[in-house]
Formats: sequence, structure tokens, C-alpha cells
Amino acid sequence: MSIGRNSYLYQTQIGRYTYLSQSVSIMNTKIGGFCSIAQNVLIGGGMHPSNTFASTSPAFYSIYQQCGKTFADKSYFKEMGNVVIGNDVWIGANVVIMDDVTIGDGAIIGAGAIVTKDVKPYSIVVGTPAKHLKYRFETEQIDFLLEFKWWLKDEAWLTENYKDLHNIISLVEKYKK
Repeated sequence: MSIGRNSYLYQTQIGRYTYLSQSVSIMNTKIGGFCSIAQNVLIGGGMHPSNTFASTSPAFYSIYQQCGKTFADKSYFKEMGNVVIGNDVWIGANVVIMDDVTIGDGAIIGAGAIVTKDVKPYSIVVGTPAKHLKYRFETEQIDFLLEFKWWLKDEAWLTENYKDLHNIISLVEKYKK
């Protein structure tokens, strides 16, 4: 695992061989192995009420005194959600991933995307809000990868077989049951 300069992590678990570039902020998130997270990414930054509360200021709904004072006698709003990021996920620069989102294994999040909804495994999403562009592979190949789970293989297997991961067609042909 590698964590770049000026990065902030709070209540976050990170899997093996995942790297974070610089200026990444991640809160309340579980990240799988072999993920690549580019610079200036914000994951799980918290939530504010927007529908029923007359004010979005935490001074009126939170006991944590973010404003230096609170008027609330208890927390009236769920401020933080959890984010789950699968294995082998690539997150481009300047991406925002909102709370309570799950990113499936093998997904790619295009630079500058704002992710507000779950992302399916091996989906490529782009834009604001992020929308599905296409899948990285054919359905049968995705099903194979989700069952094969190469990211759980031990160090010896990875060392011996890493070149198998260079070509999806060859990988499926070699290891399909």
C-alpha cells in the first residue's frame, strides 16, 4: 500500500497493493486490494440535510460542534455513510464519491466524475453525475473474473502468473473450469 502526500484517512480500511496519489481524502470507507486512486479524490465526505431541515448548518442537527457551537441536544441527521470500493478499481483524478455508495470490483471511475449511486462490477462510469458508459469486458468474462477472484491469490501465485493478467481472453481460456 502506498499513500501520497497531503492525504487524509478517517475510519478507512485499505487492501493490499492499493495506492493513493496525493491530496486524497477518504472517510468511512473500505477499499479492496489492487486499487489505483488518483490525485484530488474525495470519498465519503459526509452529508447535509437538504429536504426537510430549514437550515443545512450542522449547528442545528449535530452535537459535534463543527461550527464551534451546537444548539442541538442530540444528532438529528445521519451525517456520515459508508463507502465500499471493490478490488482492482481505478479512480481517476478529481473524483468525488458520495456516502453510502458501493463501487464493484474492476470498475473504472473517469476523471472528474461525481459518483452518487452504486457502480456495478467492471463498469466504466463518467460525468457529473456519473453515468454508466460501458462495461470493460463481455458478460462471460466479467462472470469469470468475479468467480476467479485473482486479487485473493497469494503472493506466490501472483509472482508466477502475473503475465496471465495481461490479456483477458487468455486468462479466461487458461483458468476457466
